[in-house]
Amino acid sequence: MLKFRAGFTASPSLPSALLIGRVSPQRSGVALFASAVALLVAGACAQQPPPPLPPAFPPAQVAVPAGSVKITFLPPPLEGTLSLGVFDRSGKLVRTLKAEAVPADFTVGLNGLITFWDGRDDNGRVLPSGKYRVRGFAVADLEITGEEFHCNDWVESEDGPHPSVFERIRMDGDTLELLALDRASRRWRILHSLADGESKSEPVEASVSNAALVDGLGPKDCPGKDGTRWSIEKAAGETVVAQFDAQGEVLRRLSIGAGEPVPIGIAASLERDEVFLLEQDGERYRLRGLRKAGPKEAGAAPGWETFLEKNRWPSSKLSEVASRLGRSKPFVAEPQISLKSQPNPLLGGGVSDVQIAAGKDAEGSFLKTADGMLLRRLTDSALLLWVAIGREARQPGVVLLQSDGAVVEEYRILQPGALMSFDAGEYQLPPK
Repeated sequence: MLKFRAGFTASPSLPSALLIGRVSPQRSGVALFASAVALLVAGACAQQPPPPLPPAFPPAQVAVPAGSVKITFLPPPLEGTLSLGVFDRSGKLVRTLKAEAVPADFTVGLNGLITFWDGRDDNGRVLPSGKYRVRGFAVADLEITGEEFHCNDWVESEDGPHPSVFERIRMDGDTLELLALDRASRRWRILHSLADGESKSEPVEASVSNAALVDGLGPKDCPGKDGTRWSIEKAAGETVVAQFDAQGEVLRRLSIGAGEPVPIGIAASLERDEVFLLEQDGERYRLRGLRKAGPKEAGAAPGWETFLEKNRWPSSKLSEVASRLGRSKPFVAEPQISLKSQPNPLLGGGVSDVQIAAGKDAEGSFLKTADGMLLRRLTDSALLLWVAIGREARQPGVVLLQSDGAVVEEYRILQPGALMSFDAGEYQLPPK
């Protein structure tokens, strides 16, 4: 589902615009990427006045923790959030001190914002003595759209589950019921109406006995119209679907083509000549609805046609989905995107080249510098396996793709944001 950390939402197939700014860390995930990545494509943006600072504390009230380095800096005149890091003499980022911070996250002194560094790196190791540089970025607002979902026809709304493993299928009137697990191993009941083609999902309570719901994959046979039965059979090493009359005589056999997903479950209508197959090929799952079709030629026996098909394609790697994203050419991810920061008047109007990339962790996806400083949280989508960004010819903005292995979410950054670098100076470790 398209999850945004800023409290905004976007439907998977509608272009809902999001503005990511200083917002509560709820759901504006992708948006936050946009803000910064929009930066990626941003041209020169108008500079904004610096954010208001709370009343300053007298310097005497600022106590420096023992063994820590006191960092003081003036924030750039750009409304947004602040990320701040410590770099060694070689220019390597060794510690991210602040990410997505606002002035209230710092101590406010007479000469600017104040924070402290305990002399350790991001892994908690004490760094060797020497001089270190402290630099950072102010990141402004951005606008993006949630585009659509790919590789899972069962994900239709941002609030629905991401079914990954399909277990069973059954028929109840004109409704198909499927049981499926998401990536967090939560079980869902998916109800698909044949009357209007709509699907809805509901969680299966953990208190309900799994044995009562799932007795292996399947079922392998089911009742059909006029007292017949349908069954998944093995014949001469080939998987076939057979229909039997009330006396057990074979009425028809439907062959499964070579290289096609193999049926693992079957359901049928009691009123119409329709049968439904739940099929699997590795991590791919397919639901097919087959019905009797009229003969193509006079005197020929009636055949069977597919009138319903839904797929869940593997999406654990970008390489698995690059050709399934609705594009004439496969999507090509860029490890990083280059942009120029906005002029910082506090540094004489100088600009710097910034390499931006996308990352992920247990909390979702985020925008970062190429050396790893987190700039903005993007989404709170859980259990992500990969994220990717890229630009496409003759298309606006920057594309963000991400997947938890069950579905691919696509976003597009349309409007430019702004990113302004700042330098907090050089500091000695240990402090003098």
